[in-house]
Amino acid sequence: MNIILVGGGKLIYHLAKKLISKGHFITIINKDQELAADLSKDINGTIVFGDASEKMVLEDAGAYKADVLVSLTQKDHNNLFICKMAKKYFGVKRTTALVNNPENENLFTKLGINSIFNITDLISSLIEQSISSDNINNLTMIEDGKLSIFEVEVEENSAAAGKEIKEMDLPLTIILGGIIRNGEIQIPRGGSKIEVGDKIVIISLPEEQAEAIKVFGGE
Repeated sequence: MNIILVGGGKLIYHLAKKLISKGHFITIINKDQELAADLSKDINGTIVFGDASEKMVLEDAGAYKADVLVSLTQKDHNNLFICKMAKKYFGVKRTTALVNNPENENLFTKLGINSIFNITDLISSLIEQSISSDNINNLTMIEDGKLSIFEVEVEENSAAAGKEIKEMDLPLTIILGGIIRNGEIQIPRGGSKIEVGDKIVIISLPEEQAEAIKVFGGE
């Protein structure tokens, strides 16, 4: 894919490196002339010096042929404006923006930004994962945090230990994605019996996560 990245610093540098390694064509727009020059030495992509909020700069960066534009500046209003420009004038189908202030997230969504990275929620999630119980492993969040996938190890005091899945009164919004036992993965069935030490992969709404942990992980 042709991807335009807007911004600078280590985040853009490492993101560009990773995307290029996966075969994507990368263009970086940065309004810091010195930083743009440094990026051009290390990145195997196109570096454009300029302000991405200007239509001509986006045009020079090849926005008309871009599949994705990602704006990662430290100013939310810039990220929003750049994404809207890319959609309106160049028909970029997918735009992604960094949201530094969580209060702006709804505005970005209402105005049609396809994907949003709420830096505050992201850091909070990482902190929560680092201090969570040893028997809980947060695997990932998808659809901007609307769905969580995590792993819970069944303990002796778990309400699920020794029971078949069909015997449990689980909310319909909780889906069991797998049972890991002795290093092997089993697909859960109604008659599957949960044993102490099993690791259960769970897919749920974030608000149901606590209930799932209570059932499988114990109090």
